[in-house]
This record gives sequence, C-alpha cells and structure tokens, in this order.
Amino acid sequence: MKKLLALVLACVMSLSMAACSSSAPAASAGSSSAGGSSAGGSASGDSAFSFDSPITVVVPFKAGSATDNQIRLMQSKLEKALGTNLVIVNAEGGSGTIGTTEYLTNYAADGYTILYTLATPVVYKPLGGDTAYTYDDLTSVARTSSQPMYLIVPDSETRSAQEILDYIKENPGKFTYANVGNGGNGHLAFASFLVGEGLDAVSVPYSGGTADCYTAMMGGEVNAAVYGEADLLAREDNHAVINLGSKSTVESLQDVPTLADLGYEGYETNNMAGFFYNKDVPAAAVTAFEDAVESVLTDPEFVAEATAAGFVPSFGTGADMDKQAEAAIEKAMPVLESLG
Repeated sequence: MKKLLALVLACVMSLSMAACSSSAPAASAGSSSAGGSSAGGSASGDSAFSFDSPITVVVPFKAGSATDNQIRLMQSKLEKALGTNLVIVNAEGGSGTIGTTEYLTNYAADGYTILYTLATPVVYKPLGGDTAYTYDDLTSVARTSSQPMYLIVPDSETRSAQEILDYIKENPGKFTYANVGNGGNGHLAFASFLVGEGLDAVSVPYSGGTADCYTAMMGGEVNAAVYGEADLLAREDNHAVINLGSKSTVESLQDVPTLADLGYEGYETNNMAGFFYNKDVPAAAVTAFEDAVESVLTDPEFVAEATAAGFVPSFGTGADMDKQAEAAIEKAMPVLESLG
C-alpha cells in the first residue's frame, strides 16, 4: 500500500510540476509505514504503551466546524478509554494544510500529540504539490467516520437531480458549486464525475470552510455547494440533491439519489475523518490509541448519542484508512491531470 501511494504521489506531483516538491520529505518504500498496521520506529514498538500525560489533539479546522464538533463529542469517552486528558488545539487555514503542517513540524513524535482531520489536507492536498509533506509522513491510526459527500442546494431550488444534471449538460460552464478548495475532497467528489462524463461546471473554492460555502450558496453567489453529511445535517434551509458517495445510513437522507442511482457508476466518494500520528511515533502508541478509539466508536450508547448529533461513527483501522485513501487517489488522478 505504502509503495503504491508513494508511486502515485510521485507521478502526480511530476504531472503538476509542483514547485514545492523539492522541499517535501522524501517517501521511502523501505521506511516506516504510513498504514495503521505498521507504524513508526521506536524501541518501545512491541511493548504496551500507557499514556501518563495529557494528549494534544490538533484539529486543522476552526472551532465549531463539523470536524471540531466530532472530536469534542468523543472527548470525554476517549479520555476515559485512554486514561488521560485531551487538549484540543484548533489550527485552521489552507483547507487544513496549515494545521497539518504545524502538527508535523512543531510537535514531538512521542505519541502525546495527534492530528484529527478529514481527508482533504492529508490525502488530496499533497497530490497537487501544495504541501511540504505527503501522506507517507503520517501514520493512519483510526477512522472515525466515512460519510457521503453531497451536492447541496438551497431549499428554494426545486429542480430534481436529473433536471440539474440536464442543465449542466445543456449549459457548459454555467453551473457553479462552492467547495472548501480546489484539490480538496468536496471539489474532487463532484469534479471526478464531471471530468469522467465530459461535463463542465465551475468550482468556486472558499478558504473559510463549509460555513463559507453554505453562506455563499444561500446568498446566491453559487448554484450549489459540496460538503459532507455532518455539515448538511447541522444546517437549515438547504437540502441534498445528489449523493456523491455511498448510500447513507441516515434515515432522512436515504432517498437522496446516488450517482449510481442516476446511472453513473464508479464515482462514489465518501468523506473520511480520523486520527493520524507522525510516522515516527512509536508503534505501541499507535496501537493503544487505535484500541481506545475502537472501544468508543463501538459503544452502542455513544453511537446513538453521536448519530443524534449528526455524527455517524464508522470505525476503521489504520489499514482501512490507507485502502480508502488509495481508492480516493485513483479517482482524483484524472481530475488533477485535467487541471495540468
């Protein structure tokens, strides 16, 4: 998996002629794996790890964002499972790349600082050469959710999914959709379909996160927005018109047609969220944190509480995250190549 990701990343960075690629840490097929199953190197890798100090959780998005809300919902349960306190630090900007960069450069790889993020800054942004780090600089620890992405419109928009797609086909370059940044999950979720089907709609990126996308859409600056399930459920006066991912497990969203329902196979994109460590964090710490997350996300009481709050838990191992990242990269490559 790591070798494939390293090869894909190298190929795409070459295609995009990323100026910053020369400063990016080199990915090595023989180095410690970025997959959750074989984490960073330390002599303590095979021994049990006990957290005896507070753990800092870096969230590369603003306080009150869906990602931030998720970790705060988990906080007390995780603290109990880990046996220590969590200190949440928000470091927003750059579609999550600023906080991710700060995490990798400003904190020791000792297991006492961890990154909680969506896929955009760790999977997608490095592909375009926009970062000084790559996916291989991180160790995937535990997935917390994998929610569909949606094409979302104001409630004042009454056209059906098929009518909107017909409009896009008949009016190239006229339909606009907000997202949190070109090359991010929201952009690529819809753009991979558009490129694959030879359609033309305009991506309008907003650096202030999904809140800005929502505001722009509701204010008529764009026709639609693309964001995930948690953000959709948390906001009023908007609705999903197309599910760009897998069928939702949320009852109120199960009637939203997927692209497959509309006759377009192979474009499914879900928004992964989870914990990542620096690749040099001891393997025992990775395992201990993963076990704690699993115990929380498989607790029926917490699942019910989180689901009611719009956060649908979906536990996955680090290896599961790597597989999902690999599939996402394969879908993203045609879009990135089309952008030059």
